[in-house]
Amino acid sequence: MKSLKNKIAVVTGAASGIGQATALEFAGKGADLVVTDINEAGLADTVSAIEAKGGKAVGLRVDVSKAEQVEGMVDKAVETFGRIDIMMNNAGVGLSGEMRHLSLKDWEWIVGINLWGPIYGIHFALPHMLKQRSGHIVNVASSAGLIASPGMSAYSTTKFGIVGLSEVLKNELSRFGIGVTVVCPGFVRTNIFDATETRGFTEEAEARDLPSWLGISKESCAKDIVKAVQKNKFLIIPGPEMKVVYSFKRFAPFLYHGFNKLMGKQIEKWSVD
Repeated sequence: MKSLKNKIAVVTGAASGIGQATALEFAGKGADLVVTDINEAGLADTVSAIEAKGGKAVGLRVDVSKAEQVEGMVDKAVETFGRIDIMMNNAGVGLSGEMRHLSLKDWEWIVGINLWGPIYGIHFALPHMLKQRSGHIVNVASSAGLIASPGMSAYSTTKFGIVGLSEVLKNELSRFGIGVTVVCPGFVRTNIFDATETRGFTEEAEARDLPSWLGISKESCAKDIVKAVQKNKFLIIPGPEMKVVYSFKRFAPFLYHGFNKLMGKQIEKWSVD
């Protein structure tokens, strides 16, 4: 999909962060969009910014954990623009804490958004792409979908699931002319760290912020995503830090396990008991 001019992209979680930045990047390349989120104020800002670039945009309040709302989102995109060329499953939430501190409600919440959300998006958008014999699916996972660190049991479960699903889809859908990209960013400077739920950590640990020198901008991540769509690239890891750790996992496991051992000691210090 070298040219995005007049393509139709659906982006979930587009009121802020990576979703918003990527929606604007798509618009800058000539695409029209359906953007969704539960944050209606932020969504309105995204729509206005797309229109300021000369693009067309429809904003919808959608809870991606609700199948009927995701189905309505896809129906609205097809009704408005006649097709879907890009389905970007980006909406997600964060949850950190050792498994012993997590409730079943915690698990249901994060799996509903981070895993069922993309499953619903793909389920309802895919028939249209199959009919067209073209399209591209973008699943925003995380480096936590490649690297399993202590304190990230629920989050990593959902993100590993997205990586696995994406790999299967890549092999299943290529013969239909449908591309798949899975995005596994390291640290991106968005509000997800402020919005992340924590369980079983001290107040001091919860108050910690991402160091200002760490991570990349959401705009940089968005550019990487759009380039991946244009080049039909499968796996991208925006940001340098987690590329290194993932390389350790693949080629120097003793370094990777050493990294996780250090992380485990830090989690122990932060734990309330």
